[in-house]
Amino acid sequence: MTMRSSCLAVALLAALGVSAGAQQNNEEFARRQFDSGMSFLQNHRYTEALKDLQAVVDSFGASSVADNALLQIAQYQLEVAHDLDTAQGAVDKLLKDYPDTDSAPMAHVLNGRIAITRGRTAADLDSALASFERVPRLFPGNDAVAAAGFYAGEALRSFRRDGDALERYRRVTMEYPRSIWAARAAVSAGYCLVQQEKPLQALQEFQRVRKLFPSSPAAAEALNLNSIAYRLYLRAPAQPAFSFNKAIGPEKSELRDATGIQFDPTGQLMLGHKNGVTFFKPDGSVAQSVTAVDATAFFLDEQDRVVVARNGTLVTARADSIQFMGPGSDSQLRAVDEIPAAIANDRGERLISNIKQRNVIRSLPNGKFVSVFAQGQVTRMATNWLGDVAMLDRSSHGITVADRDGKVLSKLAQKGTGYELDEPVDLAYDALGHLYVLDKGKSTILVFGPKNRLISSLTIPNNAPGALNRGEALGIDAAGRLYVFDDKSRRIQVYR
Repeated sequence: MTMRSSCLAVALLAALGVSAGAQQNNEEFARRQFDSGMSFLQNHRYTEALKDLQAVVDSFGASSVADNALLQIAQYQLEVAHDLDTAQGAVDKLLKDYPDTDSAPMAHVLNGRIAITRGRTAADLDSALASFERVPRLFPGNDAVAAAGFYAGEALRSFRRDGDALERYRRVTMEYPRSIWAARAAVSAGYCLVQQEKPLQALQEFQRVRKLFPSSPAAAEALNLNSIAYRLYLRAPAQPAFSFNKAIGPEKSELRDATGIQFDPTGQLMLGHKNGVTFFKPDGSVAQSVTAVDATAFFLDEQDRVVVARNGTLVTARADSIQFMGPGSDSQLRAVDEIPAAIANDRGERLISNIKQRNVIRSLPNGKFVSVFAQGQVTRMATNWLGDVAMLDRSSHGITVADRDGKVLSKLAQKGTGYELDEPVDLAYDALGHLYVLDKGKSTILVFGPKNRLISSLTIPNNAPGALNRGEALGIDAAGRLYVFDDKSRRIQVYR
């Protein structure tokens, strides 16, 4: 019996050793696959990243990185793919299966962010704030507490409750002064102060970020915002807010019929025109082109791919064209046959000007009609951080600003205090929420601040360098520099 017991004990220990070894091997492999997914994610190879991260969740659910993989999946679905349902599913699984792991606090933060992205009702705001408030209660001292405070401020800012948002931001900067979330909170506080028409206080916030976090991304953003605020509120009106800097593009260019100017996430300048989209290097030379004959508009989608409008369809590089349907005067859905303006919103939908039916429609990327967003013959659209959409109406020469759900917030009439629009052709927002309008008829750019108050303008005489002779498209970079395509010179003129 003693020998038999000894044999059983040896066998049991051997089995336990094999099991422990297998678990260790699984843990090591799970970590390697997670690291692979993160590498793909950082290089924007999203399809491959999701394969690795999902494999960790499906095959190594007991590993120490399964919760981290779920968090990364949820963050990608929210921030890149804008797939709120899939993001919510990943967060729900994480909080159910891994409620006390190191990823759980940030999962609560994501839960709140999803709620506020999904809708802007009082219930959505309450749900978001509740998720953020759980973080300090359940995980006191965790790094995610500062993040939760920052996003609580962002939620309130998205509801235009700038005073309440400022209180949350300042709490973060006071309680976590060395955290990167304090830097981000100070940047957002500056935005709120500009909206409250306190630009000098906003400049102080931006300078504080640059001083305390000099090498951080927040400092770079603060420098850009500082440039915008200084140009509009300190340099002007004693000096012109803008002056001509240079012209971009080849002499005797064949570019014509501009459809818009935008910048990709790296800051690269893009010009849309009748033959597609041209990318420019920092020195002004052409980097690459996307060809699309008879293009009428363009934008960047959730994965930063160029989407071009032509013949009533939206075409993505290396993808099939998508046809869209919109209601006519009899409310029957008909194919859209001309798209002079189109953008993507933060929910992954498309806003498309159905100009012949005199409306703007909301649709899914696959072409499925959602609803009518606005009425009017809209020729250009621009959107700001809040998801507000400024729409230029061809028939009235006026501008309507609606929130992300289509509710009209304000209107800029053709004639107002200190200005009169003659032939507005394009518009754009800067990073602080100022609205810029390019008036081709008056060869002028008008700058409107909070409450649609005119705060600056740019007019250059016809014979002077940089004259706005026949401006067709307007773009604004992160530092608030203006880029105008002039159809006379067929080049992009830069003002700073």
